[in-house]
Amino acid sequence: MQTDTQSQAPAGERHTDWIGLYFGLLVAIFAAFVQFKLPPVLPEMLVLFRYRPEIAGGFMSIFAVVGLLASVKIGRLMQRQATAAWLVGACLLVGLGAVPILIFPEWDLAVLAGRGVEGMAMAILAIAGPTLMTRNAAPRHLPIAMALAATWIPLGGLLATIVARLSGTWAAVWWVGLGLAVLVALTTLALNRNGGRRIALPTAKGGAQDLSPSDRRMLTLVAVCFAFWALQNLSVLSWVPEYLVSNRGLPDSTAKELYGVLVIVVAMSNLFAAVPLRLGVPIVPLLATVLVGQGLVLLIGPSAGTDWTGLLAIIVYALIAGITPTCIFALPDALLGENRTGSAAFGLLMTGRNLGVLVGPVFIGWVGASAWGWQAAWWSAAASTLCAMLASLVLLFVAKRVRRAP
Repeated sequence: MQTDTQSQAPAGERHTDWIGLYFGLLVAIFAAFVQFKLPPVLPEMLVLFRYRPEIAGGFMSIFAVVGLLASVKIGRLMQRQATAAWLVGACLLVGLGAVPILIFPEWDLAVLAGRGVEGMAMAILAIAGPTLMTRNAAPRHLPIAMALAATWIPLGGLLATIVARLSGTWAAVWWVGLGLAVLVALTTLALNRNGGRRIALPTAKGGAQDLSPSDRRMLTLVAVCFAFWALQNLSVLSWVPEYLVSNRGLPDSTAKELYGVLVIVVAMSNLFAAVPLRLGVPIVPLLATVLVGQGLVLLIGPSAGTDWTGLLAIIVYALIAGITPTCIFALPDALLGENRTGSAAFGLLMTGRNLGVLVGPVFIGWVGASAWGWQAAWWSAAASTLCAMLASLVLLFVAKRVRRAP
């Protein structure tokens, strides 16, 4: 693979390759679609195929398990090998994972196996997408790139929901997923012509250097922060509808509408976060501030009513929660420098996220269903957010010591 000459040019000479940047966004959204295409159709599948609850619960958590075990290794390998092969391989895995699900949908273990294969594809795509966006963005456009990168989960989930609603059948989301896999694979091959600079992840030989011990310490702290935040955030996104129905007595339709408001505002906030970053607001202090805000909302929110105060609590939470992932995705470049970020860095970040995704919804759901109740669940989520904030402060201290503070 040819060296990414753009990534090695002086900062003043670099220009944003918007095609490469938006291709990275496409890859990231596709990754989210692969994971989140199940929730909109799971109720239908449960009625049709009567899966065992303990197996059905693994249809989503298997993604976190695969990502937790494989993300760091995948990131290191991707930093040394051709990107096009990894992306095409991920698309093939999406197709391979769909086979047992479409052929044996009534067999829950076959569906679990297929989701595990899809989880490996998602682990590759979730690392490649943000990395490509970083490498194709000039320094002045990096905040915009990271703001777009932070929208990959809500946009992918929204796309899956739209497909499920329009199609009316569970199998359609897998067929659409296969179509998207073909689209991403063909686009990869097209961009790979003439050297493929737009899809060239930095390699240890030609672009990004291997992570030094100090780099790894800082990125590990970012991953720890990501883990605690993902534990809290994914728990909120998973359980808010159930909480509004069972604890606050709202109709199911109203709970779904409020959940839709939450997701839309989070996506808008992802993009808004580019504004303070472009104005030069330091990333880590901004991150710590919004984490404190989320913790306060989780502490105070349960006392809000079911009128405008409850809606206000949800909107305030969504506004500040959406800033967090934009800050986190921008940190590798800010900490290591534009010529040192690569798939190994984002592999570490995704490991942290996967740990939070694996633990959070299960733990918070268990607390909410226990004798302690939902108020204790939200307080537990607030405590997790506090741990994320403390990790960000430790990161700031460590970054200053190695003189790479953002």
